[in-house]
Amino acid sequence: MTRLSSFLLIGLALLNMGAAHAMPPDQVEITFEIRYGMMKLGVGEDHLTHDGTTYQVNSDTIPKGLAALFIDDIRRESKGSVTSSGLRPASFVELGRKNGIRAAQFDWANHKLQLTEGEEKKTVNLPDGAIDQVSLPYAFAFASTIPEDFKIYVTDGRRLTEYRYRIVGREKIDSALGKIDTIHFEKVRDADDKRSFEFWVAVDQHNLPVQMRFKDKDGRQFDSVITAIRYP
Repeated sequence: MTRLSSFLLIGLALLNMGAAHAMPPDQVEITFEIRYGMMKLGVGEDHLTHDGTTYQVNSDTIPKGLAALFIDDIRRESKGSVTSSGLRPASFVELGRKNGIRAAQFDWANHKLQLTEGEEKKTVNLPDGAIDQVSLPYAFAFASTIPEDFKIYVTDGRRLTEYRYRIVGREKIDSALGKIDTIHFEKVRDADDKRSFEFWVAVDQHNLPVQMRFKDKDGRQFDSVITAIRYP
């Protein structure tokens, strides 16, 4: 889960997208406002750095106001390689939860993924194109094309899960930066899946993530919307 993971969100990314043709600047800082309806729950701060060969994403979720009494600050970090087929993570770690660390180590040579949650460790098979939750929204910025419909394996350190997503359309969204031209995606759900997830990437900002929306099984909606983007 990326930006809204602390508020029950997961993220998504691209799989085997071909050579990157228009990478973002080597440093990107994005700030988000996290909301439940009209209530502001906190802020998200993401930092992406890369040199065209390797990358790192640091993602902080910082509760504010009353939310800070119930939700912990969360730090997620991912490191890996920029390859001809997109981002290829080597490690993922999540810190700040009361039940301890979550982490994933990607052994691509042996196609194995080691998962850690607190004191528990397990190893599962690692399919090609798998990615961690903090890297996924940034995979679009390194992809040459975007498919109408795709599947992707995502890990949050606890498990590795296959998801399917599709393009809803091209839309303009309102934000603190004004109207932004975006591509809108949504998770394809089975009949018994009550949780929905949608996200928007900005066409004029290197296909970087600018909005995410999650609805839980009880219909509660959480939004994460960009408030600032910087290229230091």
